[in-house]
Amino acid sequence: MSKIYYPNPEFAKDAAIPSMEAYWELQNKAIEDYDGFWKGFADEKIEWLAPYDKVLDESDAPFYKWFTNGKLNVSNQCIDRHLETKADQNAIIFEGDRGDVEHITYAQLSTRVNKMANLLKNEFGVKKGDRVVLYMPMIPEAA
Repeated sequence: MSKIYYPNPEFAKDAAIPSMEAYWELQNKAIEDYDGFWKGFADEKIEWLAPYDKVLDESDAPFYKWFTNGKLNVSNQCIDRHLETKADQNAIIFEGDRGDVEHITYAQLSTRVNKMANLLKNEFGVKKGDRVVLYMPMIPEAA
């Protein structure tokens, strides 16, 4: 069996899953009621712009569809909804290969994301429905 490495207590005290027992309990819930587990997670943790019809649509396997017809805003999920209570907390802690470290708060991240969105819209004509691909090195902006 593989060796298990436990985090130090100071690091672990704020963990979302506080123990291996809690982890196994969570895993068992997911196994026993797959749809119910993911429905509970999605309803509790995600702010939906439009509700989903079904958790998992397996009708066209192997092309599965999760949360069919549900709509959400990724920027809102990851950044905007945290601004009121966590604006000055770290959203990203970047550690570069050369040992450089950068702390980016939710407020700073929001500013950067909005600048990039405006650049794409105003300078490059990107509009709703367009697909954009960026190739970037391992830098905080790639997160």
